[in-house]
Amino acid sequence: MRYTYKDLVELVACHRRAEFTHIYEYLHKTSNPEDNEILSEVSKYFEVSVADLKSKKKYSEVAFARQVYMTTIKVCSTRTLAEVARTVNKDHATVCHAIKTIKMDYEYNAVRRKKIRHFIALLDKSKQELLLDFLNERNPSVLTSYSIEPERVTAPSEYKERIAKNRS
Repeated sequence: MRYTYKDLVELVACHRRAEFTHIYEYLHKTSNPEDNEILSEVSKYFEVSVADLKSKKKYSEVAFARQVYMTTIKVCSTRTLAEVARTVNKDHATVCHAIKTIKMDYEYNAVRRKKIRHFIALLDKSKQELLLDFLNERNPSVLTSYSIEPERVTAPSEYKERIAKNRS
C-alpha cells in the first residue's frame, strides 16, 4: 500500500510536523540537481512547499508556481514533456497547458508578468536568456529593475517619513 503525504502527516505529532515536512520534501526531490535547484527557487519565491508543487492541489498560487516550474524546466533543459511531467507527478498534456498558460499570462496579465519577471531575475544569466527568448521579450534589460527587491512600505506614515528623508 502506498501512503500519501496527507496520510503520513496525520500520523506525526503536531509539534513534529514541520520537521517531518522537511524530511518528506528532501526525500521527494528529483534526481537531477539542476531541477532541484529550480524546484527550491520556485518553492522559495512563490512561498509554496515542494510537496505542494508535486501534489494534486489546485489552489491558484500552487498551480501558478507549478506552471512556472514546468515551463522553466522545459525551456532551460532538453527534457521531453513526459520527463518534465514526471517530476511533478503529472502528464505531458499538463505541461503543454502550463507552457501555453505562462506564455499567455506573460503577454496579457500585467500582475503575473511582473511575478514571472521577478522570478526570472533570480535565475542565472543563461536561464534568463532562454526564458526571455521563449517569452518573446525583445528587451534584454527588462530584468534590471526586477533584480533588486524594492523596499516595502507598510504604513502611510512610513511613506511620508521616507519622502521627507529623501527631500532633505
